[in-house]
Amino acid sequence: MTGTTEQLGKPWRRRGATVFALVCCVGMIAFMAWVLLRELEDVSTANSDNLQWSLAQADVEFLRFELAMQRALDDPLQVDQVRRRFDIFYSRVDTIENGLVFRELRRDPTYDEPRAVVRTFLQDTIPLIDGDDATLIAALPDLSERALAVSDEVRRFSLGGLAAFAEVSDARREDLVRTLILLAIVLAALLGGLVLVALAMFRLSQLAIRRSDEVRRTSARMRTIVETSQDAIIVANRRGEILEFNPAAEKIFEVSRADALGQRVAELVLPERSRTKARDTYFRFMNDGARDSGEALHLEVTAKTQGGREFPAEVAVNHAEDASGGQVHVIYMRDISRRRAAENDLTEARDRALAGERAKAEFLAVMSHEMRTPLNGLLGSMQLMRDQSVSDRQQELLNRMEFSGRLLLSLVNDVLDLAKYEAGRIDIVRKPFSVPRLLDGVIETTAPLATKNGNALDWRWEGTPVDGAVGDPRRLRQVLLNLVGNAVKFTRAGTVEIEAEVIGASDPQLEFRVIDSGVGIAHEDLDRIFRDFETLDSSYARQAGGTGLGLGIARRFAMLMGGEIGVESEPGEGSLFWLRLPFAPADLSEGTPSDAETAPSPAIRPLDILLVEDNEINRLVAREFLEADGHTVTEAVNGRAGVEWANARRFDAILMDVSMPVMDGPEAARTIRSGDGPSKTAPIIAVTAHALPEEIAAFRQAGMPHCVSKPLDRNALQKTLAEVAGGAPVAADAAVPLADKPSDAPLIEAENLERFRDGSAVALLDRSVAEINWDIDRIAEGTLAPADLQQVVHKCAGTCGVFGFSALRRALAAVETDLKRGAPVAPERLHALSVLWDKTRDTLEDWRVAQP
Repeated sequence: MTGTTEQLGKPWRRRGATVFALVCCVGMIAFMAWVLLRELEDVSTANSDNLQWSLAQADVEFLRFELAMQRALDDPLQVDQVRRRFDIFYSRVDTIENGLVFRELRRDPTYDEPRAVVRTFLQDTIPLIDGDDATLIAALPDLSERALAVSDEVRRFSLGGLAAFAEVSDARREDLVRTLILLAIVLAALLGGLVLVALAMFRLSQLAIRRSDEVRRTSARMRTIVETSQDAIIVANRRGEILEFNPAAEKIFEVSRADALGQRVAELVLPERSRTKARDTYFRFMNDGARDSGEALHLEVTAKTQGGREFPAEVAVNHAEDASGGQVHVIYMRDISRRRAAENDLTEARDRALAGERAKAEFLAVMSHEMRTPLNGLLGSMQLMRDQSVSDRQQELLNRMEFSGRLLLSLVNDVLDLAKYEAGRIDIVRKPFSVPRLLDGVIETTAPLATKNGNALDWRWEGTPVDGAVGDPRRLRQVLLNLVGNAVKFTRAGTVEIEAEVIGASDPQLEFRVIDSGVGIAHEDLDRIFRDFETLDSSYARQAGGTGLGLGIARRFAMLMGGEIGVESEPGEGSLFWLRLPFAPADLSEGTPSDAETAPSPAIRPLDILLVEDNEINRLVAREFLEADGHTVTEAVNGRAGVEWANARRFDAILMDVSMPVMDGPEAARTIRSGDGPSKTAPIIAVTAHALPEEIAAFRQAGMPHCVSKPLDRNALQKTLAEVAGGAPVAADAAVPLADKPSDAPLIEAENLERFRDGSAVALLDRSVAEINWDIDRIAEGTLAPADLQQVVHKCAGTCGVFGFSALRRALAAVETDLKRGAPVAPERLHALSVLWDKTRDTLEDWRVAQP
């Protein structure tokens, strides 16, 4: 056997050597052909003419240079011609010296000596040429004499180059002849190689005869493979009688090969209810032409074992010819019970994932409330402080605090807008609105940032202006604010302009173009900027910051409104963002709908208001807002106390927090409405950060048709109270702006603490720190009942959020979420809150020490 293998291997090795030699010859011929082409190109007439022309032209350009100097001596105004002719002559010489085509000429002394003289002349003349006109005009006489002295060397330089080139050309022609001779030798060798290949092919024909024996041995190996296959392989004749039954089939169907041979396949391996379907599928497959195409039939059936156990099976059926030319059917069957189990597991996992998505939506609703609670204290206190007399330093701190609060609020809204879109809970409204008024509002909102960055900001119509359109002005305004805000942030001392135009005749669209002269965007980043959490790495981007969500949300809103959004930009040339929406004109002759976001806050009569809020700081902010507008405020610290006050006296309006201990807002509202107290019919305004539609509907069902969002905005509160006082109906699409879960934050945020440095604010901070310390100790003990624990965690989290204890606030919020879901909270997590509070308190003390 070993000797046979060696005999078979030798012809293959010889053939391999022959082929390798041929490949080498072909490669050598290709290489020599390339060399030959290069040499032919080098000696071609075009290159020769170009070389000779360059050498001769140098002499001509030098004569023109001398002539220009003579003219400049007569007319100093011709001094620019002197520079021009010098530059041309210098370019000719530089080409000769540095060009690859003159490389061999530079090695010839006859050519190189005058070249050195000419180069020296050029180097000495450059300072005069590059100097001012007066210096050059004064030096012209001397320069003309020097040029005259060098003219002979220029001519020698040109003639010497031509002579040297003639010698080089002769040498190249000789090299070309040698290359042709060598190429002929290689071609002869190639011819001999082809003869050897013909001999090798003859030997291969002999080898093919021996290979037929190997094919027979291969068939035996294939039989072994069939017998060891994990899949059941059954061969049957046209009547369905089993001819072959491999060992895997014996194992799967629990029947021996001897017993299976001669039986019908369907009766042996399929339960009776599956036979009709399998037979119909097979005949339909055969009638469709698969019999002659060679395709296999694939289907899934329910199979059975000899013992009666049923299982899912995957079947592949094809036909072949036997030794006598008759047709047989080859059937492959595989038990897919495990795969079906895995698919069921995946389905169950999908259901769990969907449940998780619902849980996430609930979590976001809770976090919206909790995020806006500290923002209420932050932004509300700043608005109240602006009503007081403050120093420049205090005004600076107020500006910094308000910027941070508004930034946090925008991030909260962005992330929750994304979550709400993914949950399919954003509804687009269609109502008439004024396009110019909307654009004026966008300009007014972004003007302060544009002024800060030194930008000019405006909008204009292209083509025929329109006034009214039908659409969703709130979503459109949000998209335009995002585009204009980005343009303003990434432009410094430039221009930002909005163009509006109605395009298309049969299918009109309203197109907005935001054009800036800012940093621009690289081509490879144009698609990436519309992805979520994508920010570009530029100095302006780092200064401007952001989560990278704005454009992703803008793209989603554009799609919801039936439009599209895109960008055109070049780095350093600015950007053009465009937004196209379906256009339907609206008649606003009877008055433009009010814009709740830009309309001034109405003045109303003083009201007697019940404020129901468990957070002391939130009560403080709301009370000062209300009392500053002349209202009378009565406070209640939880829902039950609010019910008692409402049953005791008549109030013009009730501000009801949603999430409170003892009794929450919706329950308190239902209790008030179902009772007989004096405030049974008083308007109840829900104060909440919840924003999902079903929650708003739940508030209304509880008797709270109006909602205001946390953190409290003074203008929004005034407008809501004006609606309540005037008996205005509640808009069907009224909703509370979204909030979201907080981003990663440090132990403390110093900007939040700036307002607690002086006077009574310091006492409030000290008292709140003591309360947090007491609450954390109670939480860490782990002895509170779940309901009591949830109340303490909620109260402590709200206080931490107001003072900027971000890390502890986030940990408390996570515990509260689990408690609301009814999930157990491990004692280790509660103890970790105590450790985190110790670190937060130490950082707070360091901040206090660092204060002036």
